[in-house]
Amino acid sequence: MKYRLLIAYDGSDYAGWQRQDNALAVQQVVEEAVAAVAGRNVTVHGAGRTDAGVHAAGQAAHLDLPAGSLPSGGTRRALVHGVNHHLPAAIRVLAADAVDDSFHARKNASFKVYGYRLCTAPVIDPFRAPFVVPAPRRLDLESMKSAASLVRGRHDFSAFAKAGGSHGTTVRTIHEAGWTEQGDEIRFRVAGDGFLRGMVRALVGTTLEVGLGRRSLDEIATLLSGRPRAEAGPNAPARGLCLERVEYDHGK
Repeated sequence: MKYRLLIAYDGSDYAGWQRQDNALAVQQVVEEAVAAVAGRNVTVHGAGRTDAGVHAAGQAAHLDLPAGSLPSGGTRRALVHGVNHHLPAAIRVLAADAVDDSFHARKNASFKVYGYRLCTAPVIDPFRAPFVVPAPRRLDLESMKSAASLVRGRHDFSAFAKAGGSHGTTVRTIHEAGWTEQGDEIRFRVAGDGFLRGMVRALVGTTLEVGLGRRSLDEIATLLSGRPRAEAGPNAPARGLCLERVEYDHGK
């Protein structure tokens, strides 16, 4: 049987979602916890690969288990409470449900939503510090909003893609992108049909340059025509980024 999981994690101490040979990743930790409950090795396929230090509030994943693999008591009890018993506090399965055998967490995703948090407080409290990045002073938020509006639509995001990604094309469709001010935080929210490796952090770093007066809106428009990565701004720090949710078409 196939099951879909909703997973949240504090990525501070992990090398991203995807299992790696030389570093501890979230996928490995989740797979080991599932194996402890199911009594067999299981591959847990995530909807997207988050980089080292990036968090998730709504990572989606799927796994296949033969009938009878889970202890009696129901899917939710085994795949939520049972698996969480074997997970560190920084990783939690929030929900689990049975899905059709054709379901694939990555291939069936219709769009993903990421959020990035900057904080303008002179002193950042320790409860937020792992998840926000100090905001540069004297940011022009209106210019940053204008820059983000240019990102919406279908573009070639080569300038914002980290080298080494497994993408077949660098063209993506962005449905929503914008900066908002919420209390002492400045937040970026972006939703799209897919994201290249490092793309959101590069978008944040580049639009921040607009807010600092170091880059024009015309330059942003040019970057969206498939320019080399070196022409865009730096990647913003990983800890400010969170995969907020993954959406699926009705019935998936």
